[in-house]
Order: sequence, then C-alpha cells, then structure tokens
Amino acid sequence: MKKSLLSALLVCSIAVSAVPNIAFADNYDQQIQEKDQKISDLQGKQSDVQTQIDGLTAEIATVSGKVNELEAKQEKLNQDTLKLQDKIATLKVRIAKRNEVIKNQARDTQVKGQATNYVSAVLEADSLSDVVGRVQAMTTMVKANKSLMEQQKADEKAVEAKVKDNEAKVAEIAANQKELETQKNSIANKQAELNVVKANYAAEQATAEQDKAKLKKDQEAAKAEQARILKEQEAAAKAQKAEQERQAKEAAKAQKAFEAEQAKAAEEAAKAQEQTKETSESSSTTASSSTSEESTTTSSSTEATDTSSTDNSSTPTPTPTPAPTPSTGGGSKVDHTGSGNMYAEGQCTWYVKTVAPWAGTYWGNGCQWGASAAADGFQVDGSPAPGSIVVFGQGQSVGTWNADPVYGHVAYVQSYNASNNTITITQGGMGFPTPTGPNTATLSAAGLQYIHP
Repeated sequence: MKKSLLSALLVCSIAVSAVPNIAFADNYDQQIQEKDQKISDLQGKQSDVQTQIDGLTAEIATVSGKVNELEAKQEKLNQDTLKLQDKIATLKVRIAKRNEVIKNQARDTQVKGQATNYVSAVLEADSLSDVVGRVQAMTTMVKANKSLMEQQKADEKAVEAKVKDNEAKVAEIAANQKELETQKNSIANKQAELNVVKANYAAEQATAEQDKAKLKKDQEAAKAEQARILKEQEAAAKAQKAEQERQAKEAAKAQKAFEAEQAKAAEEAAKAQEQTKETSESSSTTASSSTSEESTTTSSSTEATDTSSTDNSSTPTPTPTPAPTPSTGGGSKVDHTGSGNMYAEGQCTWYVKTVAPWAGTYWGNGCQWGASAAADGFQVDGSPAPGSIVVFGQGQSVGTWNADPVYGHVAYVQSYNASNNTITITQGGMGFPTPTGPNTATLSAAGLQYIHP
C-alpha cells in the first residue's frame, strides 16, 4: 500500500509538472517562426537598402566621370587661353612696332610731304620704266603696311574675343564642376546614411540570429526534458497499473478470506444456538419429571414444586445473536491521511474518502473495502459506531434501495442508535440528487460490515 501511495504521488507530480513544460516546448516553435520572419524582413530591408546604395554608387560614378571630363576640358581651355594670351602679347608687340614705323612714315610725310618722296624717286630713276617701277613699289609698300596693320588689329580682336569666350567657358565649367561636386557630396552623404541603416539592419539581424539560436537550444533542452518526463510518466503509469493489479488480487483474496471467516462464524453461531436449544429442552423435560414423582408429598411442597415447574416451563430461553467475527490485518494500520483522494469524483468511494481521509487510497470498489481495510490493518467487524465506514455488499439493501450488484456501496456512519439498532449515514454517488454528497439516510445496522479508524 505504501508503494501504491508513492506511485500515485509520483504520477500526480509528474503529470502536473509536465503540462507547462510541454506547453512551453511547443511555444518555442512559434517564437522561432517569429524570429525567422523578423530575419527575413531584415534581409529584405538590407537588400532594398543595398539596391539604393548601388544606385547611389552608380550616380556618384557618373557624376565623378562628368567632373573629370569637365576638369579635362577646363585644363584644355586653360592651356588654349595661355597660348592665345601669348599670341596676343606677341601680336601686340608687333603691332606696337608697326605702329611706330607707320607713325614715323606719317611724320615724314607730314614734314617732308609725300610728293617729295615721289619726286625724289622719279628724279633718281634711270629711265621711265624705272620711274614707274619705283612709284609702284612705293605704293605697294604703303598699302602692304596699311593692310598688315588692319589684319593685325583684326587678329588681335579675334584673339581677345576667343580668350573671353574661353574664359566664359572656363567659368561655366568651374560652376558646373562646383555643382557636380555638390551633387557628388550629397549623394555620398545619402550613401553614408544608407550604409548606417544597412549596418543597423545587419546588427538587428545578427541579434535575431543569436536569439533564434538560443531559442533552438532552449527548445532542444525542453524537448529532452519532455522526453524524460514522458518516460517517467510511462514508467510510473506502468508501476501504478502493476500495483493496482496487485492490490486488486490482494483485495479479492482478502475478501474471499473474510467471507470464509464470516461463513465459518455464522456456522459456529448456528451450532451454538442449536446446542443451547437442545440444552434448554433437556432441562425442561427433567424438571417436569421431578414434579410428577413428588406429587404425593405435602401440599406445600407440591405447590412449591408445581410453581417452580410452571415458572420454568413458561419462561422462554433467549436466543443469542452472534456478532460477526472481527477481522484485522497482520500488522499495524497503514496511514492514508496524506495520500490524497484518487477516486472518481461523484462516486460513493470518493465521498467517503473526502469525509474520512484515513480511508485507503486504493481500496477498490465499495464491496471490496472491508477486505482491503483488513489487509491494511484496520478493524473490520459487525459493530456499528459513529465515525466508522459501513460497507454494503453486492446488491445488499441500503434502506430503501439496493447497492450495485457488481460494485456494492460504502457510506459514512454519522451516528448509531442502540435502542432500535439503527445507523444514520451520509453518502455520495451518481444516483443521488447531490452526487458529491452529503445525502443522509437512516437504516437498520444489522448484518453490515463496519471499518473502524
């Protein structure tokens, strides 16, 4: 019985502790799925950010290419400007010298006069053809000088215009270059910000990965704990089943022995009653014979003898009612007070165990309680007493109804009335308006088994 108690407690403790562990282990799957979803979202965000970063990188490359092109153009324009400026300086020197020659010629013309030159040239000529040639040569020289001066001035203006145009282009290129640099810096700033966002997403992903790994580790530990608990439950259930089977066999054996003892006691009581009856009849016959033989004696003796004979013949001999032979176990009583109530709620056994905690935890059906209690060392007899448990056999009368023909019935004795040999009991059971009790009844105390605490 102690083994059965330990088995029951073990099963209960395992069952209670296993439920939250199993639920918690199942909850890991949901948490891991949530982490997977978070990781997937973060990877998608990182991919989107990387796409933007790649786009900005391409923009920076494009802008950088444009900046480089503009710088190359600006450098070329700067070189061209320098060349033009050098050319302008050379032309200006030549023009200045030419202007000095023209000024001198003009001064000579104003002072000496142009005609004198022509006259000198004609007078000094050797012939007419020489005169014509000299005049034409002088005319051509003057025109050439004038034409060169005009051409030099035109070239100088053109060069100056080109220099100004180059300078405007250089300024425009510089402005464009500055704008492109601004764009490049802005794009670079955006790219840096996106890199920070991407790094944050990566950090969150790393954290989620770590959390997921920890959850998986905890899940494996929870599953291992589940397996251990289930294994213990199976072993405990197996042990409990074996213990119940053993107790059932012992209870059946004890019940059979108890019934045999009860039958033997009833047989011995019947024999004793028969012997008492025969003894009474023999004594009555002897008294009658003595009275008849002494009828010739004195009147007073006869009267006394007759009176005595009459009294003996008229007084009935009481018939003793044998009490059931007490039955107890072979050792001290087993204490079931702290074993808990393992019976099905709403059954008669559950109610009695509730109001009498000292009752056994695995005493079987109601009709088996007497034998099981005797096996646990409790006194079982036919003497009713308040606080005892009354046992009804299979189909035995329980006042106005009969106990179950298979399982029997048990109830708790609230009081005993010796004057009319009745007991008042409280009981439970599925057939009552209140299955969990108490349901009160008063009935005859005769012919019943009583388990005493």
